Amino acid sequence: MQACGVTEQELIERAAAAFVKSFLAKEPEKGKILVLAGPGNNGSDARSIAGLLQGNGYEVVLWEFPGAFAPTQWQEDWTRCLSDLPAGSIVVDGLFGSGLSRPLEGLYTFVVESVNALKFKVYAVDIPSGLPGDGQFTESKAVCPPVVRADVTLAFQFPKLAFFLPENYPYVGDWEVLDIGMGCMDYPGISVPFVTTDAARVQSGLPPKRHPFSHKYNHGHALLLAGSRGKMGAALMAARACMRTGAGMLTAHVPACGEVPFYTALPEAMLSVDSRAHAAGDLPGGLEKTPVTYAAIGAGPGWGKDPVTSRLFERLLTFLKEKSPRMPLVLDADAINMLSEFSYLPEVLPKGTVLTPHAGEFDRLVSALGWEKAPCSHDRIFQAIALAKKWNVVVVLKGRYTLITNGDEPHLLNTTGNPGMATAGSGDVLTGIILGLLAQGIPAYHAAAAGVFLHGQAGDRAAGMSAHITATDIIRCL
Repeated sequence: MQACGVTEQELIERAAAAFVKSFLAKEPEKGKILVLAGPGNNGSDARSIAGLLQGNGYEVVLWEFPGAFAPTQWQEDWTRCLSDLPAGSIVVDGLFGSGLSRPLEGLYTFVVESVNALKFKVYAVDIPSGLPGDGQFTESKAVCPPVVRADVTLAFQFPKLAFFLPENYPYVGDWEVLDIGMGCMDYPGISVPFVTTDAARVQSGLPPKRHPFSHKYNHGHALLLAGSRGKMGAALMAARACMRTGAGMLTAHVPACGEVPFYTALPEAMLSVDSRAHAAGDLPGGLEKTPVTYAAIGAGPGWGKDPVTSRLFERLLTFLKEKSPRMPLVLDADAINMLSEFSYLPEVLPKGTVLTPHAGEFDRLVSALGWEKAPCSHDRIFQAIALAKKWNVVVVLKGRYTLITNGDEPHLLNTTGNPGMATAGSGDVLTGIILGLLAQGIPAYHAAAAGVFLHGQAGDRAAGMSAHITATDIIRCL
């Protein structure tokens, strides 16, 4: 309002118009709508929405709630209103917005619980009432009811951190961000610790266009330590994704049981075959050469937990610390679990190492630090930020909205991807993608951000071709 000379009423009208435009596209049938308007700015939006919906031919019942009200007659009228709603009615929740500073109480608890008891579709204005914008109240470890359970949340201009937390999905439902003309400028003095990924933001993490006279040595030689008996598929998927992402060459260090599968399924990769049949225990050849043969190293997919592999991991990190402390490194799966078992290993991690844990692997990591296990996703996100800063690494905390952070703001939340990617091998593919980018000289933070974005985007393309996708489908769509 100060920067652009926009009045509060103009913003309310923009928000209402954007909400109704989206609503009309989703709900073209002109039924009955109950609009709930609270005492604050969210209620002002709701009142304007009610007027526009009525003007578009919907039968609208507007309930306005003051800051305080007498319970007796009002409660009877409210109950009667709900019982009179015909089947197929829709509720528009505009009670409270994202600035709510404490849990709802008193009669608002009754209102929210009665709305949640209805079998009608609920649209939330900007955010479901009762849910704080940052995902939790300062005095509680997790958001607890009463919170309106919306089927659809139509937010204005910016998403809220609360939308990205899995425990809030029963309240937020499917969400969409509507443009009301507030995104065309910076907001000096306002801290924005989180941003979402998009194609423009991850552009710095993509390799440049190849020179017409380039050759394989211009695009990096990656080393992948992965695989064990019964888990060689993980190594193959990570290797294939690495090469599909553009690494000039790849050497995979695998136990002897992986030799034939690799030659059969991925003849493009070179092999460093371990002296052991079922689990790797030898340092790969080529590490001791000067200059070092490899441009980047990945470790962990399908590696297993054999003690010889744990000792190999220790020797690898110690070797890199002494001989090549700036080696780009991405660790996943069993390599991350091994970090949890040896308290001194984080001290020898190369600066900028990329860690790609899922929630369970991350919780084991923080337990090894002596930190309390996060009670909710909100706290886990901030633990990941703290760990990235403490260890000087890049943390890729995998999930529906994967977090990418090096400990400094802004922290990235990825928006590509879909539930079909919750399938065996998907994480191995991500490791291979990031390794491929690191091998081509992309800095760790940018490689992680671009890798997660591309991984999700490839998954979205794969989902458009098949109802049920596999990890290899993601590779094919890269």
